[in-house]
Amino acid sequence: MKLTTPRNIVLTAVFATTIALTGCTADPEVADVLPDQGSAPTHVAETTFPDTEVANMSQWVVEEINGVRAIDKRDWYPRVSPELTEDIPVDSLVGTLNSQLRPHLPYVASEYEEPESNYGITRLTPDLTAVPVDLHLQLDDTGMISALWYEEIESDADSDEQPATSEDEEESTPGVGQ
Repeated sequence: MKLTTPRNIVLTAVFATTIALTGCTADPEVADVLPDQGSAPTHVAETTFPDTEVANMSQWVVEEINGVRAIDKRDWYPRVSPELTEDIPVDSLVGTLNSQLRPHLPYVASEYEEPESNYGITRLTPDLTAVPVDLHLQLDDTGMISALWYEEIESDADSDEQPATSEDEEESTPGVGQ
């Protein structure tokens, strides 16, 4: 067995110092930045949100989703109603937004509508490689988020396809000439 020589100790110390000085260590300020924040979609124009309570909250949610860093659940606790947290914990809600929506960043809020008071729908349009989503947000009487969900928007190409039929439907549906 070979003993450690002073030369090996010095080389190891120089190597460790070089790594530390060149930034080859995990930087907590950069470590959880997700994803790379590519350029915003240019095939749609960004909408403006009206000056209503639900629109302001919708805009905040969009900014959270589009943020440079992963969504922090601590920012959501004061904005989510107790009724919603009974159905879905804030950890799960934020985890879903981080894992399902943030990978397709950045989004452009291309449409916004309020079909009812305290209820808004924001169309989030990503780049051309991902599917747009409608983000639904509802506030309770205290201005806290009482419902939040999203749904993918079917493209025109998807709606032109004929629906698949099962064998049972084919047998029970009379065809031409039967």
